Amino acid sequence: MSEFAVAVAGLRTPAVVAGDGPAGLAPTPGPAGGEPAQAVRVWRRAQTRALEGFAAAAAFPWLESWAGPRLSALTGAVEQARAAVARRVDPRELLTAACVAALPVPVGLREGLPTCAGSWGVDGEWLLLEAWMRWQSACAEGEAQVADCVRAASAAVYEAFGRRRKARDEALDAVQRLITASTDQARRLAEEENAEPVHLVQMALPLLETEPFTGREHDPLTFWQARVIAVHQSGVDWPAGQVSLAAPRAVSDLLLGG
Repeated sequence: MSEFAVAVAGLRTPAVVAGDGPAGLAPTPGPAGGEPAQAVRVWRRAQTRALEGFAAAAAFPWLESWAGPRLSALTGAVEQARAAVARRVDPRELLTAACVAALPVPVGLREGLPTCAGSWGVDGEWLLLEAWMRWQSACAEGEAQVADCVRAASAAVYEAFGRRRKARDEALDAVQRLITASTDQARRLAEEENAEPVHLVQMALPLLETEPFTGREHDPLTFWQARVIAVHQSGVDWPAGQVSLAAPRAVSDLLLGG
């Protein structure tokens, strides 16, 4: 297919139907699964199509009069899909996850180990640190609510113990206490951040990527990043492919640096 044909194909506008998303952009299950991930995928597909459409219009300026109304309809579909994502998101959870990602690595874990740690069969300090870091990473990825990301920490315990059951429950309890304390710390930081003025930022919008042989889609944005953009978007410069955001500083720091 010629470059021109590709450009024209990219300007097709999905039909908008009643509900939360544009038709013709049927979602596929994302890593988080469930309805929120589907809404994000629908929105990102529509957004990618719009970005490609504006790039095509810039590459073939003589298409402007024909492309203008189609691009306007396309960006309307994108906004509808973005609003559907935003309705499913609690901004406080996004902020708490950002505060979790900003927490320093805990110290003094060896001193806080339970007396039974010697029977774990693994280095207790290493295990607590590994579990904590997996929890922090899961929160930053945003594939689950902060409270549910403890599963990522528990997985480290099950992997370390394997088939052994002796003292495993005690190790899980120790991990749970560590995660609970860190979650409480992050929520306190989130409350402080929420009282501060928002931070204004701009960032380039990445396109969905398609694997050349399998045709499978990959989103360069994490589930957390995508939802932050959907919730905190204040404007879009479509020709430049940039989005403006007004978000708490912890959120914008993780978004731009995470």
